[in-house]
Amino acid sequence: MKINFESIIWFIFFLDALANVLFCRSIKFNDWYIKNFPRISFHFPLALGWSLLYLLMTIWIGFLIYRMQLN
Repeated sequence: MKINFESIIWFIFFLDALANVLFCRSIKFNDWYIKNFPRISFHFPLALGWSLLYLLMTIWIGFLIYRMQLN
């Protein structure tokens, strides 16, 4: 895969999605998030389902970028 602007942006989103899934599984991080950001955590709770969907969509876009570069 060539290193270009789209690949760099995808890699940043991929790391964000991966960190989101890992932090979502951490009880200590979830408690810290609720304690330090009560208003945000009320409207945007950490949910494993949404985190996995974000990760899968990011991986899917990575496959699309890879296939686009093959042509």
